[in-house]
Amino acid sequence: MEVENLSKSMFPNGYLDLPIQLTKFADFTMVRDDLLPFGFGTKWRKVFGIICDAKKKGTKRILLWGSIHGNYLASFTSILRISGFFVETIAYTKNPNLRTYNERLVRNHSHRFQCYANRSFALEAFTVRSQSFDGISLPEFGVHPGQILGLSQFWQDLEKKIHMDLGERNRTNSSQTTNAILQMEIGSGVSFLSAYDHFHESSICVQAVMVGESKKTWLDKTKKLQTNLGLKQIPISKENLIEIAGNDPSIPETTDGLNENSKRQMKKAIRFGKQNPFLENWIEEYYKKNQVLLEPIYSAKTVHHILTKEKPSKEKTLEPPLYYLHQGGQIQHLDLILSRQRPS
Repeated sequence: MEVENLSKSMFPNGYLDLPIQLTKFADFTMVRDDLLPFGFGTKWRKVFGIICDAKKKGTKRILLWGSIHGNYLASFTSILRISGFFVETIAYTKNPNLRTYNERLVRNHSHRFQCYANRSFALEAFTVRSQSFDGISLPEFGVHPGQILGLSQFWQDLEKKIHMDLGERNRTNSSQTTNAILQMEIGSGVSFLSAYDHFHESSICVQAVMVGESKKTWLDKTKKLQTNLGLKQIPISKENLIEIAGNDPSIPETTDGLNENSKRQMKKAIRFGKQNPFLENWIEEYYKKNQVLLEPIYSAKTVHHILTKEKPSKEKTLEPPLYYLHQGGQIQHLDLILSRQRPS
């Protein structure tokens, strides 16, 4: 499909038209937003409302900032430019010599571009530039009330899809009974808080997997984030948040009983974004078996946890069916499967 026609096909008549696809596995059902164009995943849904907001204001210029290698800038710069906006980007990177798929997308889809070797410098430059920018200035990760528009439609459609999939098991839509669990990672927190807001009085329980952050530090920020998104300040239950320590079976799930040196070593081993050879090998094996590409920062950690966590015994009540949202971002990690293939 030609790039100039992609925006019209995704947003016909100004409405979001993105398919919801489910893939069933033995332990869970995967919601396949990773199959959306270019691996941008759920960010297609998030950017929709921002586009609508910009059109209402009559602006065609968007200012962004963030990590040049992150999925956020790669997807937003690309989608906004495809949609006809002038995109100005202020980025940062710790390694100016590193070249990645996301970095190329950001550079190629930005009409005006600056990159700093320090996050603080980039934030300062963004703050100064936004004061005189004649368009919409988006904070890091694009946190904006407009994101909720596309996500709200998604949750409505997904809720119908899950109820249809449950069939006879879907006996009630009351919050008193949990018929299904919808699980996703916390990145910026926008998807989870939006889903939590939509499903909090339904029979679908929304759970978030903590990646690179503790429950406590994230919960301290939720009220402000809900306010910035225009959501109700619904208290988030700790039971809806899942902390997974790591993905190497040798790394314990809890630090209880470990001495301080062991705790430091474990934290170093599972640091957010740190290369994990065990997980990378596992991603390759999972792809060979299932033809689903996971990425090492978010989706692989969650899926590995789902498959290796202790299963309830037959004597115990079976858990409700689990639906996992694969939010995309996997294309940057094609090297995990392509570079290891050998010609036959």
